[in-house]
Formats: sequence, C-alpha cells, structure tokens
Amino acid sequence: MRGFTLLELILVVGILAILGTVGFNFYFNFQIDVKVDEEINRIQQILRQIQQKAVSGEEGAKWGVRFTNNTTNDQHYDVFWGDSFPAGTSTDIYYLPSGVVFTTPSSSSTLDVIFNKRTGESASSSIITITIQTETSDVSKSVSVTPKGLISR
Repeated sequence: MRGFTLLELILVVGILAILGTVGFNFYFNFQIDVKVDEEINRIQQILRQIQQKAVSGEEGAKWGVRFTNNTTNDQHYDVFWGDSFPAGTSTDIYYLPSGVVFTTPSSSSTLDVIFNKRTGESASSSIITITIQTETSDVSKSVSVTPKGLISR
C-alpha cells in the first residue's frame, strides 16, 4: 500500500496557498476596478441627464452639477438648476460609495459643471476624477466635459 509522504503533502498545501493568495489579489483588484467603473458610469449618466434637462429647457434655466470634495463629511455631488449653485435650486444629492473619493476637485473645494439651456454647452471645460485609495495602490478614472458639451471618459 502506497500513500503520500509528508513532503508531498507540504508541497501541495504550499502550492495551493500561493495560488489562493494570487487569486485573492486578482479578485480584490477586480472588485476595486468594478467599484470605480460603476461610480464613474453613474456620474457620466447623471451629467448626460442634466445636460438633457438644460437642452429641453426644463424649469427655463441652466442645469448643473456641483461636485464637493469635503474632508469632514461624505463626498457628494448635487444636481441643481439656475445660473449658479448658490443662486440655484438643488434637486438631488448623490454620495460617493465608501472608499471612493474625488481627486478632482481637490480637497476642501468644489467644481461646478453647468450646461446652458437649449444648447447643452458647458460654461467651461471640466474633468472629474474619482479614486479608490487602498494600502497597495490607487485606482482612478475620469469623466471630462468639454465646452461644447461633450461628455466622455
């Protein structure tokens, strides 16, 4: 009767441990990429919806999104209509998921993306970048808005 030796069992367990560790790291990094992609897609979708509201002349005003990079509160972005955020009317607020942060706008600042009514053009060119910061690496994705109103990744 022939069985496995202790050395063979130790080698098999060692190989399985190495494969498990590598597989876990790939899975963890994949989850981070998916989380960032989902949030950047949501931001892009909301920007397009807001641009469409401006083009259709909803509320007879410009429409915009204010991205707020707070250091004390959860980071978020507000949808509003009006000439500017302070003078406008906020309609919705969206919070970034846990672990996701803005790198643009920079810390303790805001960034407004405002679309002109009827044309859907933006008052200025803007790039919004979100990042997931981990102990090993940072994953970041961006959405850009051109003055002509083109929204792209």
